[in-house]
Amino acid sequence: MKKYIIILSVVTLLGSCSEGFLDKDPHEFTDAVFWKTAAQAESALAGVYTPLQDEEALGGEEWCGMEAFSDIGYMNDNYSDFIAMSEFRAVQNTENDLSLNSYKSYYKVIKRANDVLAHVPGISMDEAQKKRILGEANFLLAFAYFNEVVRYGGVPLYDPNNVESSLVRATEEQIWAAIEASLVQATSQLAYEHEEGRPGLGAAWGLLAKVYAYEKKWTECKNAAEQVINSGKHVLYPVYSDLFTLEHDNESENLWVLGARLGEYPITSILYLPNNVWGGTHEEELGAGWRLVSATNSFYDSYQPLDKRKAATVAKRDVDKVTYNGSTDLLKAPNNQSAVVCIKYMQPYAAAYTSWSPGLSIPALRYADVLLIHAEAMMNLNGGGPDKRTVGVAAAAASLNLVRSRAGLAAINAPTFNDLMYERKMELAFEGGGRHFDLVRWGLAAEVYNNLPAEGTYKPKRTFVPATHRLLPFPQQEIDNSNGSLKQNAGYH
Repeated sequence: MKKYIIILSVVTLLGSCSEGFLDKDPHEFTDAVFWKTAAQAESALAGVYTPLQDEEALGGEEWCGMEAFSDIGYMNDNYSDFIAMSEFRAVQNTENDLSLNSYKSYYKVIKRANDVLAHVPGISMDEAQKKRILGEANFLLAFAYFNEVVRYGGVPLYDPNNVESSLVRATEEQIWAAIEASLVQATSQLAYEHEEGRPGLGAAWGLLAKVYAYEKKWTECKNAAEQVINSGKHVLYPVYSDLFTLEHDNESENLWVLGARLGEYPITSILYLPNNVWGGTHEEELGAGWRLVSATNSFYDSYQPLDKRKAATVAKRDVDKVTYNGSTDLLKAPNNQSAVVCIKYMQPYAAAYTSWSPGLSIPALRYADVLLIHAEAMMNLNGGGPDKRTVGVAAAAASLNLVRSRAGLAAINAPTFNDLMYERKMELAFEGGGRHFDLVRWGLAAEVYNNLPAEGTYKPKRTFVPATHRLLPFPQQEIDNSNGSLKQNAGYH
C-alpha cells in the first residue's frame, strides 16, 4: 500500500533557503528567522512527530518493554535496570536508558508542540490549514503528556513563556487537566478525514474518552466514546490479524497510526521477533529479530477456546506454525526462555527484515480500544466496575460484543467487568503496555501480580506495592540536571 511518510523534507518545505539553514531543527530558530510561512508551519509540525518515531518512543524498546510489567510478557535481553523495575524490586533509579530516553522523547514532543501552538497562530496562511496544524499539535501535546503521566505521575508542565516551570513537577491532577484542555481544543480543530499518519477527529475524541476513563469521569467518557461510535467513520476491520500487516495498517479501525520509515523506525517487528525463528534450518533466518520481549506461558494458556486473536498474537515453540518471509514451518525460537513468542507484528511475506524495519506503522489508537472503553463506562454507570466484577451489565453488551464477535466468540447478554478485563487483555496485548496501565488504574495490579506464581527464572514471583509501583521511578538524570528541584517518586531514591 502507499505509505504516507509524516516526516516531510525540510528542504522541500523551505525551498530557496541556504543549506546551513536547512540543516537546523526549525524549533531552534528565533521568531525573527522562522515562523513566517505556511511551509515553515508544516515543517515545524513535522518536527513534533519526529521524536515519536525514534527507537526510544512509540514502537521502540521502552514501548515494547512495558509489556514486561504486566502478566503477559517478560524481557529477554540484558537491560538489568529495566528488568528490575518490571519485577518491582528496584528502589533506586540508576542510569536506566530505556526509561530516560522515553521520557526525553515525549518531552521533545511537548516542547515542540508548544512551539507550534505559540507561533503558528501569528502566521498569515490558509485558515483551514492553520486549524489542522494547531489541532494536530494539540493532540500530540496531549498524547505526550498522557504517556508521561501514566508512567511518572506529575511531570513538569512546559510553559514557553516561563522555562523555569520545567524545573518543577506539576501534580497529576494538573497534568490530566492540561491533557483534557488540549484534546477538547483538538476536537474543535480536527476533521474525521485526514492523511495517513496524522490524527483526525476520531483520534481526538478517542483519546479523550481514554483520558476520562483514567480519571473515572464515566459520563464524560461515555459521551466522548459515543462521538466516535456515532460518527460512522470508524469500523472494526473484519480480520484481526490483518490489522498488523503492511497491507492493512491504515484501515479505518486505526484512529491513528504512527507512520513508519522503511528500514529505520519504528522497529517493533524486530524487537518482538526471536533472534532465531527456524532454528537455523531456513535461509530466511538471517533476517530474524532481537527477542527483546516475549510472551508468558500463562498468557498463552489464558485464551478462551475459539479466540481467533491467539493465532494472530502468539506462537509456541514446536506447537504452532508461523509464516516468515514466505516460508511456513513450526516455530523453533530456541533462545526464547518461555518458548512463546509475540508474532503480532511479524510480516509473513516482507522481504525487508534484512533492514531495521519492514515499514509497518504502529497502531497508536484503535477503534476496538474505544469500544471497550465505552463498555467500561457503561459498566461503571450501571452498577458494575472493578469492585463489582461479577455484576452483569446489559448496557455494556453492544460495544463489547462487537469486539468479541470479530474474535470468533459468542455474544454475552450482560457482560461483567471480568469479561471486560479479558477482552482488553487479549485485544490490546503487546500494544504498548496497556495491560499493565489498565490493572494499575483499576486498582487490581497487586491482586493480579502478587498471586501469580513464578514462571521459570524469566518471570519470577513478584510483589507489587501500589504506593510505589503504580509509577516508574522518575529519571534520575532529570533530577540531577534540575539541581534537585525535581523530586523522586515515593518509594524510590
